Amino acid sequence: MKLLVLLALTAVVLADLCPRNKKGGLHKGPRKFVDGAKSAVRVAGTALFTVSCSALSNNIESVVFGGNCAHLTEQAMCYGYTMKKKYEKQTGPVSYGQLAGDMDGVRDMGNLACGHARACYDQIAAAVKSCMDGNSNFVEQTLEAAELMYSLTYKSEVQKIVDSSSEPLFKELANLVMDNFNSAADIEAALNSFFSKENQSEIVTDAEFARKQFITIAQGFCDDGCFDKSAAFFEPLFTAMDAGQCTVASEFCGPCKENAANFLDGNQNVVMPCCLKKVAETGFRAYNRVEEKYRSIIDRFDADLSEQLSDEANYRIKGIVNELKEQSACIKEVYDANKPECA
Repeated sequence: MKLLVLLALTAVVLADLCPRNKKGGLHKGPRKFVDGAKSAVRVAGTALFTVSCSALSNNIESVVFGGNCAHLTEQAMCYGYTMKKKYEKQTGPVSYGQLAGDMDGVRDMGNLACGHARACYDQIAAAVKSCMDGNSNFVEQTLEAAELMYSLTYKSEVQKIVDSSSEPLFKELANLVMDNFNSAADIEAALNSFFSKENQSEIVTDAEFARKQFITIAQGFCDDGCFDKSAAFFEPLFTAMDAGQCTVASEFCGPCKENAANFLDGNQNVVMPCCLKKVAETGFRAYNRVEEKYRSIIDRFDADLSEQLSDEANYRIKGIVNELKEQSACIKEVYDANKPECA
């Protein structure tokens, strides 16, 4: 066991998702991408925190990109750059074969997160806590700054994106949101109209339970080396699915389901890892719990939204929901038939 842990830690240290030159620096492409991200964070930090927390505003880059976050954020941005370059010019649908080819990167990024995410989170959380301790109005002032930044900088750009969209449903939903939510107060008023104080208290309690459960599951996932095990499971599965009439990764029912079932049936060499099954089962239970507890509120929200949308948009939403239910049922059927027996 100690040897396995040592090997896993070594893999985290050696993993490098950044294209580098002979001197060890980033190539021009990823360097420009990383510099652009850092510049955007500096601008946002200045706009958001100058009034509410000048210390965070002045040190936002070192908080987000330095110290315990340095390696993780650089690697994450390099991974984002690589995926952007791979898919930005693709006009057709993504295939399962392409997803299979992405598994190594997902595995490496996951292992890096296991090794660095908690320390990075603690670093950022400590900086925010310091702001809150030093300014009782930190949250309110930051929200006011965010509203101003959005209205002055981003609202017109978002409207251009909405207006240029060829998807009627997206345009309707986006315009509905932009017309009704222009401030934190608007959002608060909408939440209060749907959730009683008792509901809100329950949601806060449930959210805190979910947060703690997520941390526990994520830590177990990392401790079990589950990114490696999951990649070793999905890569051959996706490769096997990428055949015949299974050409689109957004679909599972039909030929893709048949390919997956045929590949997994009786296959002793490729079996779903128990650590992945644990995550899946937890997800199913959480979904069922939310569905049962908040069904009446969800129905009320759906009815209110439906009244504000056109018949065309409502028809489109119904089609999307039905498609998601169908695809989910197909995935669940293959999952139930092939899930492992675990202790």
